[in-house]
Amino acid sequence: MEQSTNQFKRAYNRAGLSVAALYGTVAKGEALAAIVIMGILSVLAVGGALPSIDYEGILRGGRSLSDVFDALSGTGIIAAILTVFLLVQACAWIVGYVIMRLVMPEGTPIQKRNLSFGRFLMIALMCYGIWGIGASLGNLSSFFGVETSNLLDPTSLGAESLPYLIYAMIGAPIVEELTFRKALLDGLHDTHEGYAAIVSGLLFGLMHGNHMQFFLAFFLGMLFAMVYQRTGRVVYTMLLHAMINTTATLPELLSLMGVDISLYWNIAVAALIVAGLIVLLVNCRHPLLHAEQTETPDANRVVYRNVGMRIVRIAALVLIGMQGAILALLPILDDGDPRHLIDLIPLTLVFLTVLLLPKFTKHYEKPAAPEPVGPEEANA
Repeated sequence: MEQSTNQFKRAYNRAGLSVAALYGTVAKGEALAAIVIMGILSVLAVGGALPSIDYEGILRGGRSLSDVFDALSGTGIIAAILTVFLLVQACAWIVGYVIMRLVMPEGTPIQKRNLSFGRFLMIALMCYGIWGIGASLGNLSSFFGVETSNLLDPTSLGAESLPYLIYAMIGAPIVEELTFRKALLDGLHDTHEGYAAIVSGLLFGLMHGNHMQFFLAFFLGMLFAMVYQRTGRVVYTMLLHAMINTTATLPELLSLMGVDISLYWNIAVAALIVAGLIVLLVNCRHPLLHAEQTETPDANRVVYRNVGMRIVRIAALVLIGMQGAILALLPILDDGDPRHLIDLIPLTLVFLTVLLLPKFTKHYEKPAAPEPVGPEEANA
């Protein structure tokens, strides 16, 4: 269903505002979780339940925060902290979802369609191909041996990282698909499939807040959006999302049980990525990956030039610029390793994507029909 220019503008304005509200809600939830955790730790410290930790020695020795986690390991405190944090974060996402449903009114119901097993398998392989592309773009520095610290890695947290791993595999796919697919697309799908999918993917990528996950989330978000718009069943995108997250988390989960599958996992994932890339190339003209042009005049401009989308894009550009400044200073502030500067490449690509995306989506507009030529002009 095509809409008027004003309806187009109103829908994407609300999309930008709703995601800004979601981001604020999640940020407030994380701040609240931090306050609750600090309160719990303070009570435990006063009660003598915390082990004695030489924080001053850790800081003076230049060691990382993981040393604090090492001191707390085996006490159950880390698992409790993670559980509290993730529960509050999940509640914040649910509140954000409710806000988005209020801001984004539902359009016409999406017709429910089932995916055959073969079609679902094709899409699943596409997800792995996209994963390979997105992860490679976002993690260029890893190819040059630059290590990124991860406090939630089981080698630092041990079995107490289990709440985080479970949330990554189950909780995150549910709340993120409800917000970025169902809530957003129920209000956008009437405008245009292509624009709705791209905006859903863009906002999903920006919500991750870092260059390492942006392209992965952006590309997968667009595919998930097309799947939801064509089927009307968010359970499919939840399953696909959980599949990717579980694949990424599986080595960490099994390592908690003393099982090392890193070699087999690397081989299996590489094979899935290659198979996914082949499926993507073979099916590059598949209807699932394409949307027709829109009849709505000036649609491309009004999708991005409204208050909501401008707020999100300008805020993203500012944050990306700040992250770039921090990255540029890392060789000075950290260990003097200039390889950290490699991360400026994907960060710059994120900046350019946010800035120049409207130029690449212009093709969704139908060219204006030529004005009729009068007899006098024709004879001339």
